[in-house]
Amino acid sequence: MNKLQELTEKLYNEGLSKGQQDAEIILNQAKTEAKKILAEAKNRAKEIETAAKKQAAEIRANADAEIKLAGRHIISEVKQSVENLILSRAISPDIKHAFDDASFVQALMKTATERFNPHDSEKFNLFMIVPEGQKNTVSEYLASKVSSVLSSMEISEDSRMKSGFKIGSGSEGYYISFTDEDFDSLFKTYLRPKVSELLFG
Repeated sequence: MNKLQELTEKLYNEGLSKGQQDAEIILNQAKTEAKKILAEAKNRAKEIETAAKKQAAEIRANADAEIKLAGRHIISEVKQSVENLILSRAISPDIKHAFDDASFVQALMKTATERFNPHDSEKFNLFMIVPEGQKNTVSEYLASKVSSVLSSMEISEDSRMKSGFKIGSGSEGYYISFTDEDFDSLFKTYLRPKVSELLFG
């Protein structure tokens, strides 16, 4: 009976010792694996944080660039609006007033007709377009001033024209426009750089 008890105790102690050793091995492996998983998680967290910071920096840079571009665009539009306002108030009324003056427009017509092709007007096939209701008045005026050219010039009316006239060559296929809008645009184009320099340096 004592031998059986001794054998049982021996087996129990050996089994217990073996179980403790196995448990210790498993526990050590688990600790090692946990450390590995934790290290990988920390590395991944750092990667995510770095990527997030990079993306945030890119978004901020893009936003800054967009804001600067929008700012420059707004400043440019405001400058252009100021220039247009000044030019419109300084030039447009005087030009409109000049084109309301019949003698000024008639003098322009006479000069343009004489200069267009004074030597061979028939071959040149001159034509003139005037605002509606002005054909007879213009014909009479030009007949008294440049009758040699008038005989070969065709004068027609355009209801869309408000002032001035257009003169051109039917055979050459082009014309020059002398309206208040044309002169207004011409003077504004010429003066815009000067006004911009005076206003904004």
